[in-house]
Amino acid sequence: MRAAYPDISGYVDRAGVQIYYEVFENDAPSLLFIPPSPITHSRIFKAQIPYLSRTHRIVTFDGRGAGHSSRVSGVDWHTRAENVADARAVLDATGTDEAILVAHCHANWWAMELAAGNPDRVAGWVAIDPGLPYIGTPHRHWQEAGATWTEILDDPKGWQLFNRHVITTRHRDWIEFFFRSQLVEPHSTKQFEDAVAWALESTGEILADSEEAQEIDPPTKGEFVASLESLDLPVLVVHGEADVCQHVDKGRDLAAITGGDLLVVAGGGHLTLARDPVRVNMAISRFLTERMAA
Repeated sequence: MRAAYPDISGYVDRAGVQIYYEVFENDAPSLLFIPPSPITHSRIFKAQIPYLSRTHRIVTFDGRGAGHSSRVSGVDWHTRAENVADARAVLDATGTDEAILVAHCHANWWAMELAAGNPDRVAGWVAIDPGLPYIGTPHRHWQEAGATWTEILDDPKGWQLFNRHVITTRHRDWIEFFFRSQLVEPHSTKQFEDAVAWALESTGEILADSEEAQEIDPPTKGEFVASLESLDLPVLVVHGEADVCQHVDKGRDLAAITGGDLLVVAGGGHLTLARDPVRVNMAISRFLTERMAA
């Protein structure tokens, strides 16, 4: 049972990788929802799509390795370039000449690169709990876990579970720890169950490959910040104050660099779009009617 069903669904083929998309038609500007695959897929936006599809045309898709899209293993299949090309291909396949991007977590890096590389096709950007390099304050637990990513650890616990061997052999252990950590708000059982179930539709091998792929051919800090500064479009940043995946300072810095609007959700964790959907939806709606119409 879903609150809203798409008017159109289909697949776009990219070198044998099938990318599933959905379109909720409306005679209004388009929003492209970009999920942080493969740890989740388009259903992460299930609280946004029914509401926003009343006023805007919605296009969303499942990233490679997740949802209804193809399962592909291998680091080279999950690079930022491939994910950006998937989003652009979905725009083409759905006849979407221009869209406002809505992205969550690390998918915001893909959104930024899509906007920077295709300025004529991106009219605005809503960045929810953005995971972007260089800006803001990195959480220490990610730095410590990253240092042992390739090691085989004795009895790893907590953030040590962020480890290639653990993720590929004890996928559920990492997924459950990760989402339990992100949902800092009380009474988050349903959101936890959803997030874990969606993540387990993929595999630990795919998730580990995608983690490594994001670091391939990174820009320098100067190049990255210059790309952000060059964006000539309205930006809204929504970030949970207590986000332990992406520090809230990342959201603050992104808004400052781009001249964007900023909503910090007091007491919110990393899944603000799921745990505080009314506030998030109202912020997006105001942005669309006030900033995008200006």
